[in-house]
Amino acid sequence: MAANKQQTSLETLPTELLTVIAIHLVATSDQPMEDLGSLRATCTVIRRVYYSLLRLLLDVGNSEASLLTGIPDFFGGYQPSLDQLSRAAVAGLNVVADLYTLMLYRNVGGAAADDMAKMYIRRLEGEEGTATSSSPKMLHNHVCRECREDAMYLVVRILWNNVALLLAPGRGEFPCDGGGCGFPNGYGEDTLFCNEDCRLRHELVAFKRRLVD
Repeated sequence: MAANKQQTSLETLPTELLTVIAIHLVATSDQPMEDLGSLRATCTVIRRVYYSLLRLLLDVGNSEASLLTGIPDFFGGYQPSLDQLSRAAVAGLNVVADLYTLMLYRNVGGAAADDMAKMYIRRLEGEEGTATSSSPKMLHNHVCRECREDAMYLVVRILWNNVALLLAPGRGEFPCDGGGCGFPNGYGEDTLFCNEDCRLRHELVAFKRRLVD
């Protein structure tokens, strides 16, 4: 009975007032974005407050709000959008940049999108400013591998396991030198690649495999 009364009292309060209360709670929290995300799991009224507060944070350019919005936008709908994920990636968090890069490459958006995906990977792996696509050295995936599990955790946590990854356009053949490309280099699970397309495709396959496990 007490629980019903509490729910009724919440429903009588204006959304604006509940949003102010939620802002105060999040502002004084040690884990503000974790607590913000947990608001969805309470009741319908508080869930509305969650989305109201999320919109306010998006309006001021909060990168974590872009992440909380961007993952459902891409993985939870029939018209996937990378808009908010791209804004979160610009903020510089490696895990988000890795996730955005893989989905950008997966979408087969053309040469400009592929070049951007490769730029992000080079930045993650500390190769920024180098022409790695034509370099004779073998490329590695040390940072990408570290980000993969964290990215998977983010997607599953935010979507509560309701993850949908729609079919993407296929890619044609691409050059590969073979040899040691795509094989571990003997130091942990780090893998070597002969070019950037090989590396991106390997990471995308590994991510999709974890998604369905």
